Amino acid sequence: MEHRTADVVFRIPGFLFTEKARRTVGAWDPEIQPDMPPAGSGKLAALFGEEASLLLGTHFVKFSSLYDEFWNHRQQKALTTLEAAQFVFGKEARMGQEKELTLQEIYATHMFLTQDKNLARFYPSAAVRWTGEFMIQPPHEVQLTDLVIGWIRQEDPRLEAFTQKAKELIQSYRNKEVSNWKDVQFTESDRVIIEFIRQVAVDGYYDTFPKPHLTYLPRLLRPLGLYDDMDPRTAFQFLNEIGIWPDWHNLELSRSTYQMPEMGGDDAVIVDRIRQLHPEFMDPESELDLSKEDGVSAAAVTRDTPTPMPKATSTTATSTEATINTMENTKSTTEWKPLVLQSPTELYRTDPCDSIRHDFGDIPVYAIDDPSASELDDAFSIEPVPITTLTPEASTWVHVHVADPTSILPPTHELAILASKRIQTLFLPERTWPMLPRDLTEGSLSLKNDGKPKNVLTFSARIRDLDGSIVEYRVRTGLVRNIVTLNYDEVDEVLSWGNVYGGKEEGERIRESRMSFPEQGSMVRAYYRETQGTLDRKDKKLVQELLAIQKVAVRHTSNRLGNGAFNFTMGRPLVELTPHPLPEVQDADWLAPRDFSKIPTPEISIRLDPSFASPSRMMVAEYMVMAGRVAAMFSKEHNLPVLYRQQPTPSEKYLPMFEDTIQSKSDRWTGMVNMVDMLPLRPHIPGALISLTPDPHWSLGIRDGYCKVTSPLRRYTDMIAHWQIKNKLLALSVKGSSSLVTVPPVFSVEEMVSKPGQIRDRERMLGMLEARSIKFWITEMLRRRMEAGKSMVFEGVLLNPTADGYNVISSLLGFQNVVKAEPEEIASGLGIGDRVMYELVMCNSQRPWISAKHISKL
Repeated sequence: MEHRTADVVFRIPGFLFTEKARRTVGAWDPEIQPDMPPAGSGKLAALFGEEASLLLGTHFVKFSSLYDEFWNHRQQKALTTLEAAQFVFGKEARMGQEKELTLQEIYATHMFLTQDKNLARFYPSAAVRWTGEFMIQPPHEVQLTDLVIGWIRQEDPRLEAFTQKAKELIQSYRNKEVSNWKDVQFTESDRVIIEFIRQVAVDGYYDTFPKPHLTYLPRLLRPLGLYDDMDPRTAFQFLNEIGIWPDWHNLELSRSTYQMPEMGGDDAVIVDRIRQLHPEFMDPESELDLSKEDGVSAAAVTRDTPTPMPKATSTTATSTEATINTMENTKSTTEWKPLVLQSPTELYRTDPCDSIRHDFGDIPVYAIDDPSASELDDAFSIEPVPITTLTPEASTWVHVHVADPTSILPPTHELAILASKRIQTLFLPERTWPMLPRDLTEGSLSLKNDGKPKNVLTFSARIRDLDGSIVEYRVRTGLVRNIVTLNYDEVDEVLSWGNVYGGKEEGERIRESRMSFPEQGSMVRAYYRETQGTLDRKDKKLVQELLAIQKVAVRHTSNRLGNGAFNFTMGRPLVELTPHPLPEVQDADWLAPRDFSKIPTPEISIRLDPSFASPSRMMVAEYMVMAGRVAAMFSKEHNLPVLYRQQPTPSEKYLPMFEDTIQSKSDRWTGMVNMVDMLPLRPHIPGALISLTPDPHWSLGIRDGYCKVTSPLRRYTDMIAHWQIKNKLLALSVKGSSSLVTVPPVFSVEEMVSKPGQIRDRERMLGMLEARSIKFWITEMLRRRMEAGKSMVFEGVLLNPTADGYNVISSLLGFQNVVKAEPEEIASGLGIGDRVMYELVMCNSQRPWISAKHISKL
């Protein structure tokens, strides 16, 4: 049945297809009856609600302890419906075992969390429909709400004092006399009222679960006599005009449950401690101390001749006499944990894998990225394989070299614990919040070309020239010396465009698909204009090397396409702001109004993501896929518990449709399926999963497992894989030295079993925050253009019809919005994939929301 997304407060995917539902309503085919639920479904839903209500009543005492348990005892700032239900019904995971909740138990928990009296304590996040996540309101906020409402009802004189102060601030702001603010201070009661109004601006658009704040907003703002409407937009305007927020403040930062790392917060404290305990890792001019500590040999790494080809598919690291001696001195114990240190503040003073690192010598290693990239965490090189009796077929060794933060960072270190909570670096248009401190990721750990050798974890695959298959693989800790840093755009100029859908013409179209405001301002940030790296197009040897690297990538892509892989993109907008990063905006504890007029209003540029329209970006992405496959092969061979990425095939009902579309409509060379051809099937594409088993990844065409390992500077799951793999490499290097000693994985299966769900939820939450922040800045740019009288007419592709119009995606910039159309226009035959012209009529960036009216079908 058609409905607004905002009307959905609780989702049970496939409820009518459960065994119990089938027994009640029988078989139901939504394709035949898309607008008519089966007979008896209403009664079934009512019975389900009654069962949940009964559970809510019988477990009410335990439900009532949720706030105290999660805020006071677990010190969590958010919880999910599943976490709450597991606590209430005693089904929390213990010893790796997790009891399954019933749907009624989950819904009963949802009912409790969304009761009116509980919304002041548990408030649904923007992604609650998908994640079930609720923000836990701090006790002082709960008390604050009750306090302000009490003041309003009692007409407390503190409200009148605040009104007078706010009125003077607003009049100064509107008269451009903010210099009058310099002597104004906010009292404690002022801050309480401001926070109350802030919650209206942040949460007032959520009409499904309305907080009480919006109801009382007129009682606070109407006495000013300066505003007509009393809604969340007015609350935002008020806070802007009294110096709390600039008019370009992204409210999604306030709505998210993600705690942004503060400047001078945990990172700074830990970095200062590292400077004191381990200055060798922070001083870019100092060399690492290679003294023998931590029970692992620091035998010098000698430079090898060009990399010898391995003789087997498994990894066999060379043993060293010093490491064997260390192991033999450990015979009194049963377990050896070379990567685990006891102190949470100690880094490895000596790299545990120092003695088994393979030196790649002067072989050129290419790090290709955006000119703006400050932390380089992957690079690659190739080596043609001589044809011999052992290797009779033409083939090439591919080496993907990955930055190695775990060469200094133990899994028990306080930075590792911090990374486990953040999960990944957060990239938003206004700034980047790194997972690990920049002092490390942009310094000694980055694969930047600073003339110093770099520790890496290298994933190597021998690719058969004939069909692009992987015939051998190897994983090693390594050392690279000759790093060649290039950027995507300059590499594009020397590569073939044959593997780009639409060729160079399409690439140029994507590159030119941009819009900015102000139009006379810079279209891109200054560092994007610095396209010159180290690529000299007259250097024929370098150009030939890059073309050879591309050929290997294309062969591997072709192999995956033969296994059913395909590409599909709808076009993703990218936002660039100038200046960057934007200054941080305080979101609490305001002592005085802030004059934001001294900060330049950000220039906003929107462009299409060129990931599928750039041969260099596609080449680099393919090498990352190769590394992920090699990591999975190694982990699978050695039974390592790692986090595999997988994607199941579509359901039996839709699989033949996908196969027919992919076979008949995908481009032969690139595997790209046109957006219009894929739109009808888009709702039935299975989501990607995280698992401890190496299951296939359908759309990548990978059947033997895939594990992300190429971004350990910004992704915690990759760090986990590095620890697990390196731990095994050390074990292999001393294999046979002592039968009494075992080397267990750094993280056991029992420790890993809960991570897929936790990491998936956090990744989804951060993905939602990124998407909504991008939407905010797009809407803000369009709002400014509309106020400046610019044309708001766009062309786009119709995604899906609605009751009174359709959803559309802009062909120029890739943003999506709702379009209203007259009944006769809808009846004229508007359908999925049609090209249409429409005009934007409203842009509310605080929500954010874009609406438009239909002009014509193209």
